[in-house]
Amino acid sequence: MIILGINDGHQSSAALIINGKLVAAVAEERFTRRKNEHGYPEKAIEACLSISGIKEKDIEHIAIATKSLPPSYFRIRRDSDFTIKDFWKEQKDYWYPTIYEKKQINYTEVFKDKDYEKNFVYDKNFIKHDLDSEGMRRAREAYVSKKLNIDIKKISFHDHHEAHAYYGLLGKSPAIKDCLIYTADGFGDGYNASVWKLKNNQKLENILYTNNCHIGRMYRYSTLLLGMKPAEHEYKVMGLAPYANPKFANEAYKVYMETLQVNGLDFKYNKTPPDNFFYFKKKLEGERFDNIAYAIQKRTEELITLWIKNGIKLTGIKNVIFSGGVAQNIKANKKVIELSEIESFYVPPGPFDESLSVGAAFMAHKKLEETTQVFFDNPYLGTGYNKKDISIFIKENQESNITVKEVSLVKIASLLAKGEIIGWFNGRMEFGSRALGARSIIANAKGTDAIKKINEQVKRRDFWMPFAPSILSYRSKDYIINPKNIEAKWMTLGFDSTELAQKDIKAALHPYDNTLRPNIVYKEDNKDYFNLITEFEKITGVGAILNTSFNLHGEPVVESPQDAYSTFKRCGLKYLYLCGYLFTKSDK
Repeated sequence: MIILGINDGHQSSAALIINGKLVAAVAEERFTRRKNEHGYPEKAIEACLSISGIKEKDIEHIAIATKSLPPSYFRIRRDSDFTIKDFWKEQKDYWYPTIYEKKQINYTEVFKDKDYEKNFVYDKNFIKHDLDSEGMRRAREAYVSKKLNIDIKKISFHDHHEAHAYYGLLGKSPAIKDCLIYTADGFGDGYNASVWKLKNNQKLENILYTNNCHIGRMYRYSTLLLGMKPAEHEYKVMGLAPYANPKFANEAYKVYMETLQVNGLDFKYNKTPPDNFFYFKKKLEGERFDNIAYAIQKRTEELITLWIKNGIKLTGIKNVIFSGGVAQNIKANKKVIELSEIESFYVPPGPFDESLSVGAAFMAHKKLEETTQVFFDNPYLGTGYNKKDISIFIKENQESNITVKEVSLVKIASLLAKGEIIGWFNGRMEFGSRALGARSIIANAKGTDAIKKINEQVKRRDFWMPFAPSILSYRSKDYIINPKNIEAKWMTLGFDSTELAQKDIKAALHPYDNTLRPNIVYKEDNKDYFNLITEFEKITGVGAILNTSFNLHGEPVVESPQDAYSTFKRCGLKYLYLCGYLFTKSDK
């Protein structure tokens, strides 16, 4: 059976399962070039069909993630359109008068300059008002049916958190028969967290739905308090947190510690704040920025680890999967791995809402096929290009200050060994927000020279943020302290580094605490990337390189040769590798 999965909320995406195999999964933002894109993922769907070589008429079922989304959500695309100032305006002009002054405020009126009403593609006859999620669901269903010419009876909607859970389940090792699956995020279908149990590889059983887990919202609005963008810059807060002195951050920590608590498998408040922004804004007034980052991060780690410990104690199951937006907190994941109760811990690539299309498709597959024969082999599920594509691209894009040569991996490895930074574009695009050796910027991680170069000339990002390493599978124990042998392929987990790592790959560690977020590279997952690092190892003796996403700050990761070339020309990169060809800027 051919099943198309759709996420038409923020981080919109599409996925395709054919006869039990996940063959494609892509985010809409890669094509529209708008970070955190909202709405119907038209271009992502087109890409999935193109990748698989099927036509719209071949689709037998469509699974749509998230049952309840109000019309205002499609008219005001906050996560893709809002600036930091817009998020502050939302708090001051909508939430404050709504919560504290008990006023009836029209959200779309507050943001009428951001309103997509003129481009609203859905049939308004289904919709009674701006918060009519049920009417909007019927409008979404009707639009998809018409757009893809499919019987409306062949369209199903799937719960937000259950889709997160099923996506996490895809990466479970077949050898693990029992596991707990946790999901946590800001909000989805009325809840912000769930816990699931799988026993002996049988039916997934829900043991908790809750709207009391406000970790995601607390962290989101702490990000805004620090002048950064919610739902996008939380990783910056996490990267900043280790720089604070705990002695001076204690008062800020108390502000978070005295509110949200773990209560068995659920959560409760000791002190219930009226909201997650103004309450903390007032309480934290006068606190240093790094103290606030430390405080929210420490409290997040405590809440997540205790929550997971309680689930293990309740069920006796020590294999844990974590999915949803909160699962992107690498430092908290590191603390979970270190729990004595944990035997295995897995966080899939891209566990944020882009993964909902995959989870929904998997849920539909389970219901229609009554089988679990869908597995997540690797995340290279996007569009792909080859040498023939690039040769055509070269003929159409010749510039006097850029030379192009066909090169070997040995040449690229030698440039890296000499300290050069390279835009690396090769094979099928990886799914999720992390670059995993298909759309990456790569460098020699020995010493720290690469950090300043990439930050200032290429990425143009905050100086305190760490980079990450791609490590050859057979060298992982040389660089990572991982006594439980937790699988760490996809840059979703944190670890302490070894002394050798601090010598060999210093630039790919956190600058302050020497932790790392590894991409362990196996030949069977990404042959060319594995071979490149192997050639680099032959020259330098180092079995790892620095890897960061191929994009400029604030832009989506590149999808096409055109995207890569545009990014290359607009930044300080001297070298660009496109599927066997090396583009080099002249020094003029």
